[in-house]
Amino acid sequence: MIRVSVVGAAGYSGAEAVRLLARHPHVELAGLFGSPGGKGVLFRELHPDLAGLDGPDVIPFAEGALVSGRPDAAILATPNEVSAELAPRLLEAGVRVIDVSGAFRLRDAALYPAWYGFAHPAPELLGEAVYGLTEWCGEELAGARLVANPGCYPTSVLLALKPLVAILAADQPLFVSSASGVSGAGKKAELAYSFCELSGSYKAYAVGNHRHEPEMRQELGLAAEAAFTFVPHLLPVVRGILSTIHVSFEGTVSDAAVAERFAAAYSGRPFVKVLSAGRLPELRDVVGTPRAHVGWKLLPGGRRAVVVSAIDNLLKGAASQAVQNLNRVFGLPETEGF
Repeated sequence: MIRVSVVGAAGYSGAEAVRLLARHPHVELAGLFGSPGGKGVLFRELHPDLAGLDGPDVIPFAEGALVSGRPDAAILATPNEVSAELAPRLLEAGVRVIDVSGAFRLRDAALYPAWYGFAHPAPELLGEAVYGLTEWCGEELAGARLVANPGCYPTSVLLALKPLVAILAADQPLFVSSASGVSGAGKKAELAYSFCELSGSYKAYAVGNHRHEPEMRQELGLAAEAAFTFVPHLLPVVRGILSTIHVSFEGTVSDAAVAERFAAAYSGRPFVKVLSAGRLPELRDVVGTPRAHVGWKLLPGGRRAVVVSAIDNLLKGAASQAVQNLNRVFGLPETEGF
């Protein structure tokens, strides 16, 4: 059995991770932790789906209590600054870390002050961290000490774009419009995220300065000056992300050529479903599942296309991808626990 602790277990993504791990045939929950000084949460009350299952209650975070539980791994569903400080200490204690925050996603420490608002305390770990977009990871995940779980927006965008990068026109802009459910902001008692403010509305936010933009540029191999526009939107729904991506090709392409590239990337990958040409994903088909759906529509002339992806931001965009990565780190099939 793999002993796993979850920090941030009372948050949206953390609770989803606990739900998956509680049913995992090869995992024993070593400890569940909330915020320091916060209130405890009974295990049976953490998530409705946990009824009838056994596990530790969520207690206020204390590093000593976490380490004394002797976990083999810890999933950190914690704020960026907290993960950046905590992960190095857990690694020193021999605990493998799957970090759901953005603390180790960027390889260049110089980007953190501008995009995350803090100087990185452990820049030496940025080169070691495995960027855990599971379907695009090879042997580097096996035995990894530190995995940087991708952001929810980047997961939706990269799964749709990476199979096509080699045939995109380098001199044409990429435009990404992504819409996310409100749970992507975490549990915030703020007016902007209240029902009265969100119901019946739809808005763009953080245009040009969303912290997931450099992560997407990095993983697509785009320079800082490349024409890449990312516009996130807030949907008045609880969960899910739909990304609509406008691309241009270096030459004329066919539906068959696009389908071939997606098949080469995702054939045999159980958590990515590629739709047939002209069919586009919908949120209702992925919410509550660990899967991503990807589809495309070629525009007249075959030089441009609209590519669409859909994921559950709390699952494929966070918790279920973290469990996929945990499985791979410990040499298990990535489907274990699902």
